[in-house]
Amino acid sequence: MSDPTSELVIERRVAGVLLVDARGWLLMQLRGKEARVSPGQWSMPGGGIEPGEAPEQAARRELLEETGLAVAGTLALFWEGLRPSSTGSGALAEWHVYCARTNARQADVVLGEGDAMLFTPPERIPALNLAVAAQFFVPRFLASAEYQRLCVGDAE
Repeated sequence: MSDPTSELVIERRVAGVLLVDARGWLLMQLRGKEARVSPGQWSMPGGGIEPGEAPEQAARRELLEETGLAVAGTLALFWEGLRPSSTGSGALAEWHVYCARTNARQADVVLGEGDAMLFTPPERIPALNLAVAAQFFVPRFLASAEYQRLCVGDAE
């Protein structure tokens, strides 16, 4: 009998960050129209995990590169596992999604990638043109106890 996991093709490894400000607003990125994956759609900051890089290191690096923001304390793991790749190849993507609270404000964000990077009120997120990954992760996060904890917890 063959192992069904031996046929799985993992196309890429991805780390993302769900960053919540003091108001409970979520940092969302409008991906550039030239982006290989989900161009012109809204998602959370994140990107590919480089060879030899730990997922949390990748999440911190991507957040800094894309926003100019760094989380000093712990990034809590919100979700990890396999999802269909957004490239339409039929392969899978390995996702590691972290969350944290920040004292940063919109004026602190330095756009390093994409067309916009905005702290967004949760009630406005359903109206956004969300990337496939964001359609999966963001509603689950906003409905989670982890999101509620970050809304009332201390920021890093």
